[in-house]
Amino acid sequence: ISAIDEILSQPEPTIEPVRIIHKEQDSIAAFSLNQVNNGLIVIATPRELQEMDISLLLELPAWLEDECELDILNLKQDSTDSGVPPFLVIHSAGDKAKDHQPGSPPSGLASQSGRGTTVVLKHRVDGIRRICSHPLLPLYLTGSQDGSVQLWEWNHSLPVATPRPAGTYAKVTRVRFSQHGNKFGVADSDGNLSLWQVGLSANATRPFFTHQCHSKGISDFVFLGSCSLLATAGHSSESKNVCIWDSILPHGKSMVVAFTCHEQGASSLVYAPQHQILVSTGKKGDICLIDVRSKTIRQRFQAHESAVKCVAIDPHEEYFATGSADGDIKIWGVTVPTVLLTLPAEHARSSFFKNIGQGVTQLHIDSCARLFSCGADGSMKVRLLPDRETLLNH
Repeated sequence: ISAIDEILSQPEPTIEPVRIIHKEQDSIAAFSLNQVNNGLIVIATPRELQEMDISLLLELPAWLEDECELDILNLKQDSTDSGVPPFLVIHSAGDKAKDHQPGSPPSGLASQSGRGTTVVLKHRVDGIRRICSHPLLPLYLTGSQDGSVQLWEWNHSLPVATPRPAGTYAKVTRVRFSQHGNKFGVADSDGNLSLWQVGLSANATRPFFTHQCHSKGISDFVFLGSCSLLATAGHSSESKNVCIWDSILPHGKSMVVAFTCHEQGASSLVYAPQHQILVSTGKKGDICLIDVRSKTIRQRFQAHESAVKCVAIDPHEEYFATGSADGDIKIWGVTVPTVLLTLPAEHARSSFFKNIGQGVTQLHIDSCARLFSCGADGSMKVRLLPDRETLLNH
């Protein structure tokens, strides 16, 4: 009990994240949390999709009642034993054949580490780059390197629909559902943005809107609320790298406003509807805060030394997180964009020979102030951020 009290009383709970999964040989390109059941997460590696149950990890109020949570509390103590790695490991059947330890569960498709993470299902699908979960239904979208887009239902082995087949379109750079889940969009490296209705005809393959928004590729887009407005981030020859569009207007008039910003292109976007602020990030490490109402750039500043790969905002819109190509994560205030917390080399590649320069590939902040992140180092992490007062008074 005294050891547990000592661990619980330690300050700075954000210093050591828990690694949900770590695969040294693979980059983790994307993940998404189930919006209906928050304990489920889907993760994309170069060769497969993994649906995982991490609910035991996330049940923080009950951790003293659960043996698994006591294991998590004792991760530091366990790390002194060379046989137990200081992170959560998900073994596949192939891993066990190579390195079977006494007392480990028998080989099989679904297995767990004994530390609160269970693989529910694996899909052998190559090259998935982007994932997005439906806000109200147990569905998620995937977009691939080969241009294909598939709609999946959680815990089902086959996709529900394939809105885009493989081999016809350019690499998918973003998939997103709208706020209420009645439509979804797909962006690709040719600069095209396509929108579909989500309805009873789940197998419908015709988008209701398709437009080349950026001449050198779209890297991200967001729905601006529940209306027909969207914002895109990409690279255009005339440096209009962040644009706002109205999808119900004719193509020639659909661009509402274009912003000249982000040298060499914009890389990611997030929208804060309460503040009506669009946060865009650039390939040179810069960030712009754009006021959607006045259609002006409110602030522009240098955030990272290398390209910003991804951005996420907390649901209360008090701070946002950015992840860079060198593996750093930083937390920023929304109304006053000063840095509140820096997490250096969170997803930096440890080996010189493996896909250098990818860094952090995706971020997500949930309503419990948990920061989920994945990256080119092959790890998927979750950490509890400090409480809002601590962050904002940093």
